[in-house]
Amino acid sequence: MQVPSSTKTEQRAVNALEAIIDEHSTMVHQFNGNDKEMSWDGYIWLYKKNDGAQSKSNFDGRVSVQIKGHNDPQHKFLNNKKISYPVALGDLKAYATEKGVLYFLIFLDSNQREIFYASLYPSKIADYLEAAQKKGNSGTYNIPFLKLEKDAKKLYIIAKQFDDEAKKQGSAYTPLVQDRIRSDDFDKIKSITLTVVGAKDSYNALLRLSSGDICLYGKTDDDKYPRPMEWIDKSTFFIGKDVNQKISVGEEVFYTQYKCIADSNGGMVLVVSPNLEIRLTENKFNFKIQTSLKEVSRDARFLLGLKSANSFIIEGHSFQYTNLNIPLEFEKQLRYIVDLFNTLKMIDFDVNIKLSDCTDGQQTQLVKLVNLRLGAYNSQLQDGLSKYIWKFGDKCVPLLILKKDNEIELANSVYTNKFAIFLPCSESKNKEGYRFPIFVYHDVDVLANLYYYDYDAFRSQIDNAEINEVTSGALLECVLIMINVFDRNSDSHFLVLAEYLLQLLEPFITEELILLNRLQIKKRTGEFNKDDLDLLNKIDSDEIHILFGKYVLLGDKTKAQIYFKRFSDEDQSRYKGFPIYKLYSQL
Repeated sequence: MQVPSSTKTEQRAVNALEAIIDEHSTMVHQFNGNDKEMSWDGYIWLYKKNDGAQSKSNFDGRVSVQIKGHNDPQHKFLNNKKISYPVALGDLKAYATEKGVLYFLIFLDSNQREIFYASLYPSKIADYLEAAQKKGNSGTYNIPFLKLEKDAKKLYIIAKQFDDEAKKQGSAYTPLVQDRIRSDDFDKIKSITLTVVGAKDSYNALLRLSSGDICLYGKTDDDKYPRPMEWIDKSTFFIGKDVNQKISVGEEVFYTQYKCIADSNGGMVLVVSPNLEIRLTENKFNFKIQTSLKEVSRDARFLLGLKSANSFIIEGHSFQYTNLNIPLEFEKQLRYIVDLFNTLKMIDFDVNIKLSDCTDGQQTQLVKLVNLRLGAYNSQLQDGLSKYIWKFGDKCVPLLILKKDNEIELANSVYTNKFAIFLPCSESKNKEGYRFPIFVYHDVDVLANLYYYDYDAFRSQIDNAEINEVTSGALLECVLIMINVFDRNSDSHFLVLAEYLLQLLEPFITEELILLNRLQIKKRTGEFNKDDLDLLNKIDSDEIHILFGKYVLLGDKTKAQIYFKRFSDEDQSRYKGFPIYKLYSQL
C-alpha cells in the first residue's frame, strides 16, 4: 500500500475543511499552501449578512487557523470523539503573540476524513504554556481536540465564538490575560459571566461550555472588570433549573416541583427533595436522610412505588426506571420509615421531627411504638379500648389502643377527636352522657410531663364540654387538676385554663368555692392583694372545707389546722391531693 506524500496529505486535509466552509454564506477561507506562513496556515473570514457581499461594511472578523493533516490507516484517531495530541511549544508561543489560533487536526485514510479542532484563544494558550513550564516540557504539550461535526453552521458558531473571545483578550501577553484568575483563587469569585454564540437553550450552552470553545470571566470583590478564568481540561460543568411540574407514580402525585441538574457529560439528575436525587441517565438514585420525617416518608413511599411500577410520570410523560436496585435491608428501612410516619400521624405526633436528631433511646422508643401498631404485642392486649403511656425520651404521650380482630388503632388520648369521654346521664335513657374534656382524664403526673402542649385544643375541649348542675362538681375537680399541673411544672397556661373553666362554672357552683379557687390561682400568679384579703374575711360559712380554704389563703396556720383536723381520715387523705393542701403545707 502506497502512503500519500505529506504534501498530498496536507492538501487533502485543507480541501476537507474548505468544503465545509464553502457551504456557509458568511464564511470565506484563505489558506496558504505548503506552509508558507510561520505557524499559521491562513484565515477564515467572517461576514455579518447572508447576502454574500465581501465588503468592508459587511466584514465581521478574521480567524487565524492552523491546519495539520495526518494519515491514520490504523484508525488510531479517526473514530474517536475526543483526542489528545502534542502541539509544538514554539507554535503555541507564536500564537500567544497574536489573538491565538483555531487549530485543526485532520486525519485521513483512503475513504475517510475526520476533522478535530481546538479553540486556542489567548488565555487558554497562556494556561497551556504555564502548565508546560511547570511540568518541564521543552518540545510539545498535549492538548485536547474535539471532533468537528461536518456541519457548516456548527463550524461557523465555533469560529464566531473564537473570534469574540480573541477580540476581548487581544493576546496572551495583555494585562487582562496575564492577570487571569487561577484555579486556586476560584473560591474568591463573586460572579461569573460568559457569552455563548448560537446556543439554543441553557442546556445547549452547557454542552458548548464543556467543549472549551467558551471562556469564563469572573469577578472578585476587588475587580472593576471581569477577568478570564483559567481553563481546566476535562472539566465537568453543571446547570440547575427549578421546575414546577408534578411527579407521580400511578395516580399518586408525590412532588409538585423539583430541581433538574444536567452536566456537560450528558448526565441528568432530578433533585426531588433534600433527601432524594434520581439519577436519570444511570438508572440509580441517591437517598440520604437529612430533613423531617414527613419529607423522608414521602421519599420512601415514592421509591417503594417506583420499585413496584418501574416508571414514574412527569406532567403526563412516562419515564421508565426498570430494574431499580433496592437492597432488602434498605427496603426494610424504607418500609419502617413509612410505617413510622403513619403511626405518628395516627397519634397526632409531630411528623416534622428529624430522625437524625433522635437519641438512640428515642430511636428504640419509636421502633417499639411502630411494633405496637403493627401487632407485635397483640398477645398482651385485650380486645377493646385500653390506655397506654408511651414515652418519647422522658416525656409522656398518652395513648388509647383500640384492638379489634388483631388490628390495632392508636389515638392520642389527650388530643383525639376519634374518642370522647361522657359523664353518665341518669335523666334520660336516650342520652349517652354529658361530654367531658378528655385531657383532664389523665393523671396529674402525666399532664405535667407531656411531650407537647396544645393549649388551644385544651380550651376547645372545655368549650365543647356540657356544663350544668350535674357536671359542675366533676368539672370543678378539673380546675383542681389543672392547678395541680401548674404546681408540678410551673406552666402558667394551666392556671389560665383553670380560671377560664371557673368562669364557665360560676352559675352552678357556690360563690364561696368559686372565690376560694380563684384566689388560690391568684396566690400562684403573684397577683393576690389586700382587696382579696378583704373578700376572704367577709366569707361567712359553717362548712369545714370552706373555712379551711379561707384560713389557708389568709395565711392563718392555726385556724387552718383546726379545720383540717375536723376532716375525716378519708377527707384528709383526699385533701392532700388538692392544690389547696400545697399552700397549707407551706404555712
